Amino acid sequence: MADERRTRGRAGPGLPVLVLAVSLAAAGPVRAQVAAPGLDQGFGQGPGQATDPNLPGPLPGGRDPATFALRNTNPALPGALSRGVGRPGGASRFVARPRTPPQRRTRPPTTAITRQATQAATADDGRLRPIVQLPVSGVPDLTTGAPLLRRRTIDPLDPYGPLGIRLGGLTLFPALQQSVGYDSNPDRSIYRRGSMALLSQGELRVASDWSSHALTGAMRFGYFLYPDNPNADRPDGDGAMRLRLDVTRDTKVDIEGRYAISTQRAGSPDLAAQVRDRPLVAAYGGTVGVTQNFNRLQVTVAGLVDRQTFENAQLSDGTLLRQDDRNANQFGLRLRTGYEIRPGFTPFVDTLVDTRVHDFAVDQSGLRRDSNGVTVRAGSSFEISRLLVGEVSGGYLSRHYADSRLRDVTGPVIDGSVTWAATALTSLRIGAATSVSETIVPGASGILTRTAVAELTHDLRRNLRLTFTGTLINNDYQGTSIREQGYSAGIKLDYRLNRWLGVRASYAREMLRSTAIGSSYHSDTYLVGVRVNP
Repeated sequence: MADERRTRGRAGPGLPVLVLAVSLAAAGPVRAQVAAPGLDQGFGQGPGQATDPNLPGPLPGGRDPATFALRNTNPALPGALSRGVGRPGGASRFVARPRTPPQRRTRPPTTAITRQATQAATADDGRLRPIVQLPVSGVPDLTTGAPLLRRRTIDPLDPYGPLGIRLGGLTLFPALQQSVGYDSNPDRSIYRRGSMALLSQGELRVASDWSSHALTGAMRFGYFLYPDNPNADRPDGDGAMRLRLDVTRDTKVDIEGRYAISTQRAGSPDLAAQVRDRPLVAAYGGTVGVTQNFNRLQVTVAGLVDRQTFENAQLSDGTLLRQDDRNANQFGLRLRTGYEIRPGFTPFVDTLVDTRVHDFAVDQSGLRRDSNGVTVRAGSSFEISRLLVGEVSGGYLSRHYADSRLRDVTGPVIDGSVTWAATALTSLRIGAATSVSETIVPGASGILTRTAVAELTHDLRRNLRLTFTGTLINNDYQGTSIREQGYSAGIKLDYRLNRWLGVRASYAREMLRSTAIGSSYHSDTYLVGVRVNP
């Protein structure tokens, strides 16, 4: 009996033990599923700990963002289970919510500093422009401004931004514009004779989208028609194409081609006579340069070739005034050395040595106008908070002429271009340039020209842009008493109806005061037109 009681007593606790064993065996697969293979099962285990995909790096202490949740149950992770696994209806109640809110389907406002490349502002139609000049110091193009570092890529959701025409890795942005208005002084002379104005203009911008190398450029050509003063009809255009070849990580080759077409105004001191129409002036050339980086040191060597030609002028009495003795070629060699002190701040020293050779050794006045020039500048390119970018430099230039009767041209040089993003919708661009242009005024060796420009752009709406422009110019005819001072001020309004159609209205006021008799003038130009972006 005792043995039977002892046997019955042992069998009593055996049933709970058996039930517990069966329960543990059934719970084993569930535990295996909750612990995803390949991920750490403990807390604070170092490299193996779980991370939140929405946060940079592992979570503090290896904890899950939901402090009391099981690890590795983020539904965003591959192979992970929701918290409701093993409980009917738990998935709909305990599923982890995404921590990043869905992106809003809105577009940022169109701004000047962050505007797309397809919406870059163009130069004012009626700005004061000096005679086309050969490049002297190779300063940045004032009509294009410094590169904007915060440009956005083309936004296909923007209903007003042209998408361009894709040709492989190139995107072309053509534009056609037809304007009509009134010009109070088309001849830009002391004798004012107003006329209705018709402007036909075409533009083409090119931008590449290559993994290496780059091709960018812009070309513009326009023609002014004055029905009430046909002798004032004239073309006007300029452009440049730039190709960058990335030979190695530290070596690149830059190739540039450029051109400019303009006309001489009737009251120019170089003409010194009344002409029937405005003679053409054309300048074109190119630059090939190599840039080598030695860690922070950057060295650039470039060769420049340019040519300038003048059309013969027809006087009011029908005779021909020859100007082919003014045609000249310029050959230059440029050396620039810069050192990057910190990202966005690179001081440099730039030296340009050039020579100008005319088609005729002696001009009509019996002077030898061939010359040699040296320009030395020191400055820096900079970037401050990605809101202020540009390049500013100063130095000294000297030009010596072959004829001892012509005085050397010397003087200080101030060059540069700066762009400032004042606000999200407003940008300001300012620039300055100094150069020496050719002249045939008796006794004058050259024209020392100083130019300053400013452009203020403000976006009133996504498709409505207001632009203010201003230009100051000073011409000093070296060796004579002729001095010229002028300015141009304008306002322009662009209203884009859709991607390919827009309306533009502009007004420009020009004034030039000269000590030469009959060379001063002032004019007002009003234009309204339609712009098409195919």
